[in-house]
Amino acid sequence: DALPISCLSSLDLSCNCIGDEGANSLAQALGVNTSLSSLNLGFNFIGDQGVNSLAQALKVNTSLCSLDVGRNSIGDEGANSLAQALTVNTSLSSLDLPSNVIGDEGANSLAQALKVNTSLSSLDLSCNAISTEGANSLAQALRLSTSLSSLDLGDNSIGDEGANSLAQALRVNNTLSSLDLGDNSIGDKGANSLAHALRVNNSLSSLDLGSNSIGAEGENSLAQALRVNTSLSSLDLGGNPVGDKGANSLTQVLRVSTS
Repeated sequence: DALPISCLSSLDLSCNCIGDEGANSLAQALGVNTSLSSLNLGFNFIGDQGVNSLAQALKVNTSLCSLDVGRNSIGDEGANSLAQALTVNTSLSSLDLPSNVIGDEGANSLAQALKVNTSLSSLDLSCNAISTEGANSLAQALRLSTSLSSLDLGDNSIGDEGANSLAQALRVNNTLSSLDLGDNSIGDKGANSLAHALRVNNSLSSLDLGSNSIGAEGENSLAQALRVNTSLSSLDLGGNPVGDKGANSLTQVLRVSTS
């Protein structure tokens, strides 16, 4: 006998050329479905119209925990719609939006939603068009968020100023455990700010700073922070011009590491 559709808990429709029309149809189903907990719609040519329909469904759906709409054509308008849904949705814990065209406006909307949302624990905004302004908004959200534990901003353009804003948020945030800032044009100034934050933060366990522009100065600051930080277990500095001096600083830390 065929499995009743009401029993389906996970559905992967990635890479299927679904488009907005297909997303609209799926959204109608989500509005009444009570069993589906995971939906992958990555790489499907879904734009703002399609994701807007999905967002409307999220306002009433109470079962979906994970939604992947990465590698589509979602812009600020679509991000705004999802943000509105997050202000009322209480079930979604993971939202993946990598490789879209979301800019600072969309990032700001999502940040405002994070200030009141209490269910989302993972947000992937990597490979979008987020700059310093968007990073600043997300940093403000991190000061208030009580649920977000993983934030991926890799391959954007937040720069040193954006990194500094996030670093200031890390001084007071105690829920974030994973932060990806790889490939973001972060230099020594940004690394120094993050290092100062690591001296007082006790929740972050993974920090990705790979493929930036961090030199020996920034790497040395991070190394000194590791001498007092007790939570960070994974640090990615691959693809940075740290040189021999930077490597030597880390070597000294590793000599006294007990974890």
